[in-house]
Parts: sequence; C-alpha cells; structure tokens
Amino acid sequence: MRQKKSNKKVQKKNINIIHIISVLFCIYFVYTMFDQQIKINNYNSQIEMYEKDIETKNNLVEYYSKQSQNTQSDEYIESVAREKLGYIKPYEKIFVDANR
Repeated sequence: MRQKKSNKKVQKKNINIIHIISVLFCIYFVYTMFDQQIKINNYNSQIEMYEKDIETKNNLVEYYSKQSQNTQSDEYIESVAREKLGYIKPYEKIFVDANR
C-alpha cells in the first residue's frame, strides 16, 4: 500500500512539473509574440519613412533634371544674363527707379 501511495505522489509530482513547464512555455511564447510584433511595427514604420525619403529624393532628381534641360534653352540663358549679370540687348533703354 505504501508503494502505491509513493507511486501516486511521484506521478502527481511529474504531472505538476509538466504543468509548470507548459505554463512557462506558454508565457515565453506569448512574450516572444508580443516582442516580435513590436519589432515588426518598428520596422514597418522605418520602411514607410525610407519610402517617403526615396520618393522625395526621386522628386528632387526629376526637378533638377528638368532644370538641367532648361539651362540649355536660350530663354533661360537670356533671363540669367539680364537678371544676374545685368546684360542688355543692343539699342535697349534701361530705366532705373530712383526711389529704390
């Protein structure tokens, strides 16, 4: 009879250890899932930020490409010569505002 009682105690002890290990595993699993989800959200926000940055830089490249093409036109060269360098065409009259 004593042997049956001790055998039951061992079995009960084994079952308790298995339950504890199972609960610990479940807690670890849930913690890992939440941690991974937080990391995924952070990475997704970084991806969005980098995509916006790439889009902005692509827009700048397109703008500067258009500006580069415009610098070859006669109208742009003439406007720069007039505004920045003060050049005039032959026989043009320049009026200066004295109030400036």
